[in-house]
Amino acid sequence: MTGVTAPCTQGPRAAHDSGPRRASTIRWIVLHSAEAADDTGPDTTAEGVARYFALPSTQASTQLAVDRDSCVRMLPDLVIPWGAKGANSAGLHVEICGRAAWTDTAWLARPTMLDRAAYKVAHWCYNYAIPARYVTPAGLLSGRKGITTHNDVNLAFQGGSHWDPGPGFPRTVFMTSVKEHLRAIEAGRT
Repeated sequence: MTGVTAPCTQGPRAAHDSGPRRASTIRWIVLHSAEAADDTGPDTTAEGVARYFALPSTQASTQLAVDRDSCVRMLPDLVIPWGAKGANSAGLHVEICGRAAWTDTAWLARPTMLDRAAYKVAHWCYNYAIPARYVTPAGLLSGRKGITTHNDVNLAFQGGSHWDPGPGFPRTVFMTSVKEHLRAIEAGRT
């Protein structure tokens, strides 16, 4: 299924996680960019991300990977991923198959991928009572529930070199899409 609202397919399970958690511990949705070399090779697909996270040598994991035409699940929601130190136990993590160095124009040239990711995020908001609002590093430190990025997690908790999904990520467009999808979910239209 290639539709934005299609369920995620089950990919190979990520090789690393920190075990189970309760739904009540989930506070954040953390956005990542997959950082593949270009946007045409196999590692830039959701399936390629899943294969990469399945390697024992890969010291990272997330719940989902989303690309232009698919979504792949690598870990159940109630398993702690290795996505961003400081927000793993309380975060649901999604890899969007883009690059932190992309401009907003490059991101916006992939509207289906952004919309698919926003739809999955909206479902998490609905299922885990997470407000469809952006949370800054200060908000993370105060425990405010919402949607954030790997970069903001690094700024809040431990530093690090990850700055994804980057300053060009169209956050306003993405958050508008999340809110639109959430309204439709709440109204029972999807």
